[in-house]
Amino acid sequence: MSVLRAWWKEDESRTQKFYNKVLGQKGTAPAEADTEICTQIIRMHYQSPSMLALIGLQDLTAMDETLRGQNPEEERINIPANPKHYWRYRMPMTLEKLLDADAFNAKLQKMIAQSGR
Repeated sequence: MSVLRAWWKEDESRTQKFYNKVLGQKGTAPAEADTEICTQIIRMHYQSPSMLALIGLQDLTAMDETLRGQNPEEERINIPANPKHYWRYRMPMTLEKLLDADAFNAKLQKMIAQSGR
């Protein structure tokens, strides 16, 4: 499965429909899923009535400009058709950097608390 930012770029028509109908935005969808779009989508997942909301680290860090990877295609964990690309994702930052990302951590904490999870 693609990470959120790569999924956004896979099918322009699908992305446009999602942008207008699901996100409720008018006009043309941006070519890239910026931090605000990623935040809005993740917030929707947390606020869904499902029992679980499992969100990959790559999608969470996509909400922060200083933490998101440069190339979303490189963040994919697994490509089943490629036997040399299986479950090889490695976090591109140290745990210390992630722990020191105060604004990101506060944003994520607030989002989770507001969703009741």
